[in-house]
Amino acid sequence: MPMNSPTHAQKHQGGRHLVLAEALLRGLPAKLRGATTYIEVGGHVVQVMVAAQGAWMIADIDGATSLTCDRVVLVDVTDGRREFYVADGEEFRAGVRARHEAYLLRQGGTRPRNPHSKQTTVRPPDVAVWHSRWDLLS
Repeated sequence: MPMNSPTHAQKHQGGRHLVLAEALLRGLPAKLRGATTYIEVGGHVVQVMVAAQGAWMIADIDGATSLTCDRVVLVDVTDGRREFYVADGEEFRAGVRARHEAYLLRQGGTRPRNPHSKQTTVRPPDVAVWHSRWDLLS
């Protein structure tokens, strides 16, 4: 029987459960929190973001940078990878905002194709400093 390709929602939930499983396997207390995005690890509220195509897409920079969760775990499942980036929430959001503002400055202040878009992208080199920083969750 042929396998179906996973949907976007299935990839996200799979990535969220991978983060939960990895935390548990590292001896950290962890549990799901809510239906789709958050988990709790070591007493920290954690936002999980999943990249299945090489980068993390943020649809609304303003909404994403106004969140207040303690930590963010970015998991990259592109082409079978299982890479985890554990970030301080405030530092992560500040970096996303700074990179987005720098991009806009390079474009003359507005996005060239769609000036009203609030989309931005986070790439693995942007978060390399947080690769496997599970100590932030203990």
